[in-house]
Amino acid sequence: MKKDALFCVGQKAFIEKDGKVLVLADHPSGRVDFPGGKIQEGEAKEDRSVSLINALKREVAEETSLEIEVLDPFAVWYHEFTKEERNFGKVVYLVAFKCKYVSGDVKLSNEHDSFKWVDKNNYKEVDDGSDYFNVLEKYFLSQEA
Repeated sequence: MKKDALFCVGQKAFIEKDGKVLVLADHPSGRVDFPGGKIQEGEAKEDRSVSLINALKREVAEETSLEIEVLDPFAVWYHEFTKEERNFGKVVYLVAFKCKYVSGDVKLSNEHDSFKWVDKNNYKEVDDGSDYFNVLEKYFLSQEA
């Protein structure tokens, strides 16, 4: 019997505002990223999913200064961090949530270099071939169905 895999669990917010989704550039790799992060110890101990939603809201506020409403999850994926990424050596299982912008102006933390709001007409401009971009594409393609 094989050993159980050990990995982090993370959440990413696909924040929609006026038909556009917020895309971040990860520091230092420049890879496509979205607000959110790994679930920290103690954040998943409550008996309801509200603790996980609060964790995602906290991450978004820390990384962008935005207030959001968390809607439904729409995708999951597995990511192994490369040498170019600050979490090199870690593995994370990610859950993507559709989110709605509530208030605030984007003010990035030191975890990201830049941001761009993209829509279904221009999202391919940020295509970096990553699994993160593939989830962004899934987001927009699911809206066409």
